[in-house]
Parts: sequence; structure tokens; C-alpha cells
Amino acid sequence: MKKNRMKFLIIEFLLLLLAVFFVWKIFDQNVAEPRIAVILPESGDKRWDALIKGMKQAAAENNVHMIICNTEEIDGPEVEREFIREQKDNDIDGFIIYPAPGHETENMLKKECGNKPYLLIADGLAVKEGKTASPTIQPDYREIGRWLGERLRTKKQKVGIIADWKMSEAVQAEICGLNEALEGSESKISWCIYRRKEQDIVERMKKETKADALVVLDAGILEEFGEQAENGTYEGAELYGVGYSLKTIALLDNGNIQGLAVPDGYEIGYKSVEEITKRIEHRSYKMQGYITEYQVLGKENFSMDEDLERFLYSYE
Repeated sequence: MKKNRMKFLIIEFLLLLLAVFFVWKIFDQNVAEPRIAVILPESGDKRWDALIKGMKQAAAENNVHMIICNTEEIDGPEVEREFIREQKDNDIDGFIIYPAPGHETENMLKKECGNKPYLLIADGLAVKEGKTASPTIQPDYREIGRWLGERLRTKKQKVGIIADWKMSEAVQAEICGLNEALEGSESKISWCIYRRKEQDIVERMKKETKADALVVLDAGILEEFGEQAENGTYEGAELYGVGYSLKTIALLDNGNIQGLAVPDGYEIGYKSVEEITKRIEHRSYKMQGYITEYQVLGKENFSMDEDLERFLYSYE
């Protein structure tokens, strides 16, 4: 009798466990995917293709619903604030943000995001002002600048720099690395122009002395100058810079650009989604910043047929 009762209790217990398991599975399937809003300036621009592909890959692997905000140029914290508020109304769980230019951006992000976690991403055009306590995923700008400088120190040259946003931490690091690489060589930086909104950069350049080489730290300007280059130079100066697009790589292959640094947008995008998902799922998790990879390509040893994969690996 006791054995029968024991068997009955064991069966009851197993049935209870089975019921609990099925209830858990039902509720687990109904749990909404985390919703992450991505705020990029000019979100439809092709320079974000690799970045967004990396984000989508990580989102699929981590069961995340990603919302890429439809934006035009974001020229300051006030504009970015409006997109953050709009997405907070959409019940967003977290943000991935390309920080807007302006000294008040960091304080604005802390205030507006509130209890919603946010992660900063950046690339060669980053416009993050000053130092920040927020975790950031980005390449090593100083090393990029140092590589560009190494390309220019082999012969005596006057170097001109065209950069985006004077106070950009990324640009300042690139110029610092460039200066370090040129130290002790006969090549010198003659001038540096920080592009401004609506500025005619060609007219601005006419006010400066003639340069033997141009280092362009603005991807859009690099494409523009590369398209207009003749016989391997623009206005008689060799072109070097930071680029992202297939158009840029074609200009390198054609000889219009002599040296190109390419940040790994795919890795930036993938790691950003991966990192903020950990924070959303585990509130005690402290997000980490990462230094991502970049590729360097020189005209003298680049082949479109053999080396294109080195450029496109970010897109795979």
C-alpha cells in the first residue's frame, strides 16, 4: 500500500514539473523582444552600410528588435534630443547613439535617456566632444593618424589637413597620431581646415598655401576630391584619408587616392548591439567600451582583384 502511494506521489510530482515546464515555455514565447533605437546622422547614407549590417546580424542572433531612426543631418544636441524623446514614447529598452556635436551632448544624453541604457558608437567622423564617461565602441583614431603620417614621412612634403568639426575627439586623436609619425621627418603640416556646415571647402582652401599632400579626415570630402583628382592628384596634391564606401576603394584602385584607412563598421555595429543587449537583459551588467579594427590600403600595393576582400570583409 505504501509503495503504491509513493509511486502515486512521484507521478504527481513529475506531472507537476511537466506542467510548470509547459507554462514557462508559453510565457517565455510571449516575452517581447528587447527594442533598441539606433540614432545616426543621415541614417540613409551609404557610409553606414557595414555598420547597419553588423547591427542586424547581432540583432538576429540575440533576438532583438532594432529600430533605425529616419534622420537627416544631426548638427547638435537639440536635434538629437528630439529623436531620443520620440523613441522613449515608443517604449524603447535602450539606445545606440552616434553622438551629436556640441559641448552639451554628454549631459543631454544622461538627462534624456534617464533610466534607459545607452551606448555610444563612433567612426572616423565621430563628433563626440571632450571626454566622456559613457562606454564607446570605436577604432583607434590615433593609430589611424599615425599610419597616415608614416605614409607621408618618406619624402619632404607640405601637408594640408581637412577635418570635420574642430572639437571632435576622433579628429584630434587622428591629427595627434599624424604629428607623432611626422616627427623627425622633413614633411610638415602647413595648415589644417576644420570644415563647417554649408562651407565651400574649395574656396576655403584657396586661402592656404599650396600643399604637396592632402590628408582628408572627412569621408564625404575625400570622395568629392577623389572624383575630381587628375593624374593621381587633386590641385597638384596627393590624396590620403579615411573612407568607408566602395566608391572610395574604386578611387584608390584608379590611383586618385594614394592611401586609405578603413574603420571596420561591421564590427562596431555588431559589438554595439551585443553589448547593449547584455545590459538590457541583466540590469547589473556594466557595459564596456571597445577598440575596433581598421584596414589600411596603399595604392602601390593594392589590387582591386586580389585585395578587394580586405576592404569588404566588414560587409560579410
